[in-house]
Amino acid sequence: MPCFDINRLLEEDEAVKDMDVPYRFGKGFDVNYSLADGKWTKVDSGRVWLLKITSPGAYSINFIFNELYLPEGAELYIYSADGSMVYGPVTSKQNLSKKLLLTDLVKGESVVLYLFEPINNDESLKLNITRVIHAYKNVYAGLFESGKELDDSEWCEKDVACYPWNNESDAVALVLLASGTKHCSDSLLNNTAQNFRSYFLTAFHCIDVAGGNQYSEDYKDGELQPYEIDDAENWSFKFDYKKTSCGGGRIATTTTYDHDNLRAAWNSTDFALLELEDSPLYNTTLSFLGWDNTGSTPTEGTCIHHPSGDVMKISLDSESLTSVFNNRYWFVDDWDIGSTEEGSSGSPLFNQNKRVVGQLYGRESEYLPCDPEMGSFFGKLSRSWTGGGHDTTRLNNWLDPDGGTSTMNTQRFPSITGSDVVCTSNTTYTLNNRPPGTSVSWNKSSNLQYVSGQGTNSYTVKAYSNDTRASGYVTASITGDCDIPILNKSVWVGRPGTPVTTPDESPPMQVIYGSSFLVNIFNPPGANPNTGSWTAMGSISITTSGSGRRCGFKATGFGFGQWHVTTSNDCGTSDTYTGSVIVPGWDFGMSPNPADDYVELTAEKKEYDTKGIVSDNYEVKILNNLKSVVYESAKTNQTSLRISTKHLANGTYYIHFTAGEQKEVKQLIIIH
Repeated sequence: MPCFDINRLLEEDEAVKDMDVPYRFGKGFDVNYSLADGKWTKVDSGRVWLLKITSPGAYSINFIFNELYLPEGAELYIYSADGSMVYGPVTSKQNLSKKLLLTDLVKGESVVLYLFEPINNDESLKLNITRVIHAYKNVYAGLFESGKELDDSEWCEKDVACYPWNNESDAVALVLLASGTKHCSDSLLNNTAQNFRSYFLTAFHCIDVAGGNQYSEDYKDGELQPYEIDDAENWSFKFDYKKTSCGGGRIATTTTYDHDNLRAAWNSTDFALLELEDSPLYNTTLSFLGWDNTGSTPTEGTCIHHPSGDVMKISLDSESLTSVFNNRYWFVDDWDIGSTEEGSSGSPLFNQNKRVVGQLYGRESEYLPCDPEMGSFFGKLSRSWTGGGHDTTRLNNWLDPDGGTSTMNTQRFPSITGSDVVCTSNTTYTLNNRPPGTSVSWNKSSNLQYVSGQGTNSYTVKAYSNDTRASGYVTASITGDCDIPILNKSVWVGRPGTPVTTPDESPPMQVIYGSSFLVNIFNPPGANPNTGSWTAMGSISITTSGSGRRCGFKATGFGFGQWHVTTSNDCGTSDTYTGSVIVPGWDFGMSPNPADDYVELTAEKKEYDTKGIVSDNYEVKILNNLKSVVYESAKTNQTSLRISTKHLANGTYYIHFTAGEQKEVKQLIIIH
């Protein structure tokens, strides 16, 4: 990607910091990349497409696809080039039904897109990238590095994992707007039908952004234009972006969904209600938040949010809230713990009963987010309930279609838990949070065989063979007085597929003699983490332990070198993948050794498009133990050179080969 003026963007961000706008973290590049721009490699179960994108200095990179069609069994992953982070798999379930697919952010300035196409696929793959986003702010600052916490949000923000709000935090999402460059927050709300329809509460001003153009007359004008609504229906929602423990460095496994529909919005209370096109898909651990529409003054307030796009934080106030702005907003006068920032917009406000009573509009001052005297404003859910009097400007007909309910409690979504890998031994899957009065029916992929548990909350299967090496699934269909989509648990059946590595160019990449380089494994399907087993031969040797997803090598000779790697899981070991390099230079040899009447030298030039790295000629000197030259050749390019040794006394000699910058010394013994 090209360079750009980061300072100008930071100045723009500073200028709108007090305007209650979405949090901008990235610069978008409009591109047009398709499957014709990558590299295809055959593997045992199909073929793999790779494309590497680099944007120098980026904290992370994310993508917008305007075309994506993956047949059954195909999988798309996006990896950080150092192998430390992966997004995916994207499967046929994410095939585009609307105009855009927004990917999650992948850490680092270089990322690799990896697409696996299964063997005998008779459908046409489609993939086109229309935008690449360079993060000029560290949106992954919530991670730990060298023992130092790098949270990008303000110092007063506290991790939600430090407080007993796990059920509620499982309903809060970090929103990526359609531009791919800005963040807001939102939350899933329960409804009186308790049918798990995925209604998201967020802020009106997160939609009213004129396509990201802050200089447009439509920007925050209080009215939603058709193109702003269209953009809002192409948002991406990331759940569980939070730390797994208080003060810990690990981030929970996140879940991301794309594509929604705008159901209602009203600028007077700054609310918007969206609904995912599919009710939260397959095996989630999400919660649907309870709410209170009575308008009773909360005796305390809590906000769960993503300030500055950071990992999930929590803010708490132990005092009663104040009603302001014509009774349309709640005001938290000062926070006891935490605060709110850009990126927090749209996040839920809870009362003392852990029920939602509003969503975040903004702060008194965005310049002083940790000033205890600066509070936050939240649009009232009770005023949004009837809103502007129409279905498109109120909440009640969506959350309480039968009318008359004033409060709801939080409800967890059913989920399937169990192993990600199935071998020939029995593997059991468990259905969690099945609503009372419902029944369940299980199903499985054809490469699994049923063992027991149909109709119960525990279902046991096993693989026909550990050599299956393919994707599989188990599903649970819940029926009763509810509307729950079929739950799906994706699994890998059998031992891992063959790994693919990078760097691995075709033709082979070149490395300079004596230099070191790293090789990473990309997506060995079904493999356990860090199970790479490496070997080397030819002109390279291993410099690390030779295990894990990364291996270090050094060029110790000239000519071709190869690395071999396998991965493993509980079912066994994958087939071997072989990668290759070439070390340009002359490969010298000699025989016999010890010598009598003569010694014959061989010289083979090893090069591949070396662009002048390898010298066209070489020369040879023979030195005795006193370092005196007893033989010296002229420069030559002959592939063999016979040197008479009849006149040399018995003893040890040293043959010096020189070809440009390449120098080698070999020991020769002469015995008459």
